[in-house]
Amino acid sequence: MVVGRRTAAICGRAVNSIRITPGVFLLLCWIAPAGGGEVTIYRDSWGVPHIFADSQEAAAFGHGYAQAEDRLDDLLGAHLLALGRGASVFGEGALVTDIVARIARHEQISRERYPELAEETRSFIESYVAGVQAYMDEHPDSVPAWAERPRPHHVVALFRAFAWAWPWGQARGDLERAGSHVSDGRGSNQWVVGPGRSAEGAPIALIDPHLRWRPVNRFYEAHLHGGGLDFYGFSIIGTPVMALGHTDVHSLGLTTGGPDCADVYEERIHPEDPLKYEYDGAWRAIEVEKVAIAVKTPEGTRTESLKVERTHHGPILERRGDRAFAVRTGYDREIGLIEQWLRMAKARNLGEFLNAMRANQALPQNVMYADVFGNIYYVRAGRVPRRPDGYEWDRPVPGWTSATEWEGFYPLAELVQMLNPPGGFMQNCNASPGMMMPSSPMTADRYPAVVYNERTDRVNSRGRRILELFAGREKLTVEDALRFAADTKVHGVEQWQAALTRAIGSSDELPELVGEAGRLILEWNGFVEPDSTGAPLFRLWMRACREDDSGVPLRRVASGEALGVTESEALLLALGRAATSLDRSHGRLDVAWGDLHRVGRGDRSWPVGGCRDDGLGTLRSVRYGAPGDDGVAHANGGQICPTVVVLREQGVVSFSAPPYGQSNDPDSPHHTDQTEKLFSRGRLKPTWYDKAELLKHLRSERTLSLPAAGTAAPEGL
Repeated sequence: MVVGRRTAAICGRAVNSIRITPGVFLLLCWIAPAGGGEVTIYRDSWGVPHIFADSQEAAAFGHGYAQAEDRLDDLLGAHLLALGRGASVFGEGALVTDIVARIARHEQISRERYPELAEETRSFIESYVAGVQAYMDEHPDSVPAWAERPRPHHVVALFRAFAWAWPWGQARGDLERAGSHVSDGRGSNQWVVGPGRSAEGAPIALIDPHLRWRPVNRFYEAHLHGGGLDFYGFSIIGTPVMALGHTDVHSLGLTTGGPDCADVYEERIHPEDPLKYEYDGAWRAIEVEKVAIAVKTPEGTRTESLKVERTHHGPILERRGDRAFAVRTGYDREIGLIEQWLRMAKARNLGEFLNAMRANQALPQNVMYADVFGNIYYVRAGRVPRRPDGYEWDRPVPGWTSATEWEGFYPLAELVQMLNPPGGFMQNCNASPGMMMPSSPMTADRYPAVVYNERTDRVNSRGRRILELFAGREKLTVEDALRFAADTKVHGVEQWQAALTRAIGSSDELPELVGEAGRLILEWNGFVEPDSTGAPLFRLWMRACREDDSGVPLRRVASGEALGVTESEALLLALGRAATSLDRSHGRLDVAWGDLHRVGRGDRSWPVGGCRDDGLGTLRSVRYGAPGDDGVAHANGGQICPTVVVLREQGVVSFSAPPYGQSNDPDSPHHTDQTEKLFSRGRLKPTWYDKAELLKHLRSERTLSLPAAGTAAPEGL
């Protein structure tokens, strides 16, 4: 049923003069997207926009309009964070993000290099920006007072900032190995099954990134259809290009993990002049940039002043005595990721997809592809520098000599990759390429260390669990795929139950509370579902076992080894501490997981299963915040857009469910509908990718008419 239909003409022209330095002006003319035509935004019964247009530029316009309609604050806020001005609105919590953005010079580089992008890419970006602006002009009351009017280079800066976090994290890891502490908690799941292992006779793919549910990380769901595009999936809010999902030909998924794309250079500082560093026997000047960041506080706005120091290698992250440590990444001045991703989205076969990948702009990620022709493909992607031999590139290297300078970049053909493996499936839940399938040929000894960047045998509990599930299925059905996406089984729980059984059996005197706790854990089936009564106690037990002084040999228990008397006693003592904690807080031990763990938005929440903390790393990854006064912990991260794709040649079908609803408006029926009816229950919805199916589940329809004119474009300084 069509609830409403209306046609709006987005017309007019605005000219803004912005003073950027004394005596210099930037003239910006914002007019309608190229080619005119129409774009229709169909909203399905979940409020997800399906955008059908005459051209890809018009589709981008509709995408910008729809994003602004649903999440304007998030969109503009994401731009602000990428530009390094988030703290002026969001306060102290955004200061570190601002500092990193200023160090990376996302805005400056994106603005300077924007004209170098292909005309098609610029037109696509500018059409998207025009769509956002059209909504803002139509609904001025919806525009926050702090908003900056979006510009095309803001979009590029955001894409750059999102991707730059990965190599930046790698560089900080190098520095950690030299004694500086860093941490990085990203994780994700993905797998692809070829037609030979599929009951459908067609590839099936899971796309399942895991991130904290901050606004900038909550991807935007949509279907873009226009020109050469027909992509359903998820984009970074504030950008027009679909980052994850599928077309009518192929699927695209990513997980964290990739080659080494960044280094730290140890610079020798002049003994008498801290602003000079040594290079090949001469002294060079350190570039110093003064940065002022506005920070919102309860008392008003304060200014955080800092100096960013740079050598020719890059920004100095840290100084220690007469040494400074400068970061260099393969992405320092790059802006081409958004262009590459647009070309990947438009690929009509594997050859075109690989041609797009050869631009070598991908962030360090495990990329998986499947298509309707039966191909499944994996590449450990990244912009990997060629380094000279003789140095340990996973820690700081001498910066005072040209002998450590990079020698170009590895091309796509030399990266770790696999096409159509004999076993018919691949998984990468943040695992080594060597553990993606049984007897994987992708082993570390076959590749340069910086390209492989991992141990052959590293795998986590999620990777082990999905391999276990695949081993039990000769032919995977769609129902299997949906169940695997929401699987909450704790891998390896049986070893802990066996160790507990032996410990209880060898104990001469077992306190009543410990005996009751042992019974609950031994009767538990190992699944972290809302009604699981053994799961909360098991989590507390794992936490107690992981304490530094617990005396529990974690690896030996996990491997099934028999424990000695003292170790078994330590296991029971840890269980006693866990049981006492739960009994004191709730007055009983048989507390259901859903009584303590919920997912929601605003003042509405529902019980939810899945976990990723304290040894309970389930495939259905859900992260929780600290418990409140009522003992309830609310989900704040994990699965961000789980999607199952069935790549049938006669028509692709898919299923998805983000943790929140489509709209940020608390009064919208699509604010928490997916949270309540899908995510909290571990279900995925049909996406109605086929237009005929979409029209059976229509909630609204709106057509925007675009005048035939040039696209929004910055002109001159």
